[in-house]
Amino acid sequence: MPGFDRDEFWKKILSMYQSAKENNYLIKLNEEQVRELKEIFVDVYIPIENLRFYDDEKLMKKIMEAIVSIYVHDKDAMNNGGDIIHLVSAVNFDGKNLYLHYAKIAAAKMRRFELGKTQQQIAERMGCSVSAVRSCELPYCDLSRQSESIVRKLAKALECDIESLMN
Repeated sequence: MPGFDRDEFWKKILSMYQSAKENNYLIKLNEEQVRELKEIFVDVYIPIENLRFYDDEKLMKKIMEAIVSIYVHDKDAMNNGGDIIHLVSAVNFDGKNLYLHYAKIAAAKMRRFELGKTQQQIAERMGCSVSAVRSCELPYCDLSRQSESIVRKLAKALECDIESLMN
């Protein structure tokens, strides 16, 4: 029996984040996109011999539960717990379209998640404190108000350009 491949499912949901961000953190998946998401889910989660036990409603419920359960465990500098960050805070299905309500996550934090790095690792790359990285990752942080030097170092540490970090 194949296990649930969070990586593939995470990548699909993560790939929609930028579009959702541009639409006030809400994205509406049409029937074709819903069908594609179902195919990924079925391929990696439901053994073919069990597929007959799932009607469309039950399958959508399982998919919706999976989407809201995808998270990143963002351990703090001391590796003593840290935050659990959910990418999608709510999912709704109207029988035709799937609506994903994404959490607001700062561009710097999202990029760090994409790289699979900790705040400590980024701070070391920047040559600064973890608290400096943490402050740049706050959802309300305006990087245009940070020092140019910090923003340049942050972009370099996150292997991206400065413009992609500006909210």
